[in-house]
Amino acid sequence: MIAVNNPDTNKRPAKQPRPVRKLSKRLDVARQLHDLEQDSALEIVEIERLRVSVNRNLWTFLAIGLFFTTTGVHDFLAGDLTPTNPVWWGSWGVEPCLAGILITVLRWEAAMIARDIKIDSRVVDWLKRFLLGCTLIMNVVPVLMPRTGGISPGMLAAHVMVPVLVFLLAEVMPVVQARCMQARRAVALPTNTPAPAPAPAPAPAPVTVPAAVAEAATPAPAPVAPPAPVKVPAPIPVALVEPARDAVAEPPALDGLGIPAGMQAQIRRLVADLDRPVTAVDIQQATRLPASIASKVADRFTPATANGYTH
Repeated sequence: MIAVNNPDTNKRPAKQPRPVRKLSKRLDVARQLHDLEQDSALEIVEIERLRVSVNRNLWTFLAIGLFFTTTGVHDFLAGDLTPTNPVWWGSWGVEPCLAGILITVLRWEAAMIARDIKIDSRVVDWLKRFLLGCTLIMNVVPVLMPRTGGISPGMLAAHVMVPVLVFLLAEVMPVVQARCMQARRAVALPTNTPAPAPAPAPAPAPVTVPAAVAEAATPAPAPVAPPAPVKVPAPIPVALVEPARDAVAEPPALDGLGIPAGMQAQIRRLVADLDRPVTAVDIQQATRLPASIASKVADRFTPATANGYTH
């Protein structure tokens, strides 16, 4: 028999060993993970996951504390009433109502804190103190004046500690929300870089001309005129030079606006890349800052005579 050589069989690459294939897959996964970890958006994802986890745990413990304070408030309001009386059922809704008002006010405060807006109203502070005082009094009075038996120190401590703990927990939750929002906004995402300019075309090669033709084409040198006298300009007064030096001003500072350092660097890059005065809309699109703060930043970067008048 004559052996026939198959060209396709001879060109087929040898199969790699199984350990090599498994290690190659692991290296591909490691390279992909490394590329993802270098992305600054991953930090935003981690902050958001932390915020959701912390809020879930805080809400769980807050619900447990509200259940305890609700029983104390119900005991204070219902007294010796029986379930046949509508007041006995209505007493269960008083504490959830007070806690709901407190949590709503604190959530509003968190939104203002995240936007660097100070709350200077004393009514807000008095409202929170009044809600805490109502819950605390209605939980402590039934323990201090029990209907049967004497005063229990353990129950007295619990009825004082739990309402205060619920109030502080409700205060902490909006602060957690606000700080997570500030941390998320402080992460500077990479901006789209402009496309590189095309490379210049190569210069044409020089054309060689025979020496005889070059000599024939070269015109006779023209007579050289005497040089004209050079006028030396008068020295510029120092009073005119100083304003020119002051015209080159340092980049405006962004202190006092509550903007993180990373976001300030992002705003300066944005101003440097633009070929026109920056506007509040440009700053909002790049940093997602509130309109009021974006307008203040744009005013600091806008030249004094950009609108035709001095500010």
